[in-house]
Amino acid sequence: MSNTPSLRRRISGIALVALAATTTLTACSSGDDAGKGAGGDAKTLVIPQQVGVPPYSYLDDKGELTGLLPDLSTALGEAMGLKVDNEQASFENGLLGLQRGTYEWVPGVDVTAERLEKFDFATNLVESYGFRVKDGGIDIGDSMDDLCGLSIAVTAGSSPVPVLQDLSKTCKSDGEGAIDVQTFADQATADLAVKSGRADAVTATSSGLAYQVTTEPGVWKITGPIYQAIDIGFAVMKGDDMAEKLVEATDDIIANGTYADILAKYGAEKMAVDKSVLNPEPAS
Repeated sequence: MSNTPSLRRRISGIALVALAATTTLTACSSGDDAGKGAGGDAKTLVIPQQVGVPPYSYLDDKGELTGLLPDLSTALGEAMGLKVDNEQASFENGLLGLQRGTYEWVPGVDVTAERLEKFDFATNLVESYGFRVKDGGIDIGDSMDDLCGLSIAVTAGSSPVPVLQDLSKTCKSDGEGAIDVQTFADQATADLAVKSGRADAVTATSSGLAYQVTTEPGVWKITGPIYQAIDIGFAVMKGDDMAEKLVEATDDIIANGTYADILAKYGAEKMAVDKSVLNPEPAS
């Protein structure tokens, strides 16, 4: 179902004009030419990918960018007749680049009420969050209240940051110790803060927690509550019709099996969705 003429026709026009401010696009005379320049080559989108967050996006043993989100970005581009150039960027810089027009979409963004004010979303994954500590380290109880008085490392700009900051206020009002919420540019440096003893625990997605424990045996253990079940999607600027195109393309790769193959490659089958949703109601 990918690269259908009707889908290609829908992405010509305004969405492609935004791809390169310095490039003049030639009108397409047929569906076979949609998403292509005058020379017949597919247009290329530059998409930001945060590294150090396996299985989402990380560098392999050869130093090459790989992971669930780069593969999904490439597959969705192909479904729309576009080429994708995945490049390294921090999560915060990815969202800033989206707002500046540098990027067409940002993958792997949690859908929150605050973000829905600025961005539109095409969902393609479901996830939750948890905690890990150094193997042999502290045991955290199953309640979020058990986080009071601890220092927690977290990726800057990610959705757990305000959750933990609000919880810290509750801890203090209840006479408990505040949560020291430490933010870092990426997951790798947040992990390092725990390994070096600067923070008690790190929070990450449940899939990321399991991946790290499996690939670094004897280094980590999972402990504490599972929280914030959430939809994850590709974010575009509010009002950009690329969001609808991403919904259609996601449904296409679900139908033709590409989506299932990508998730299976990274052991992420439990994160699968049956269909993409445009701007779902955020979890409370």
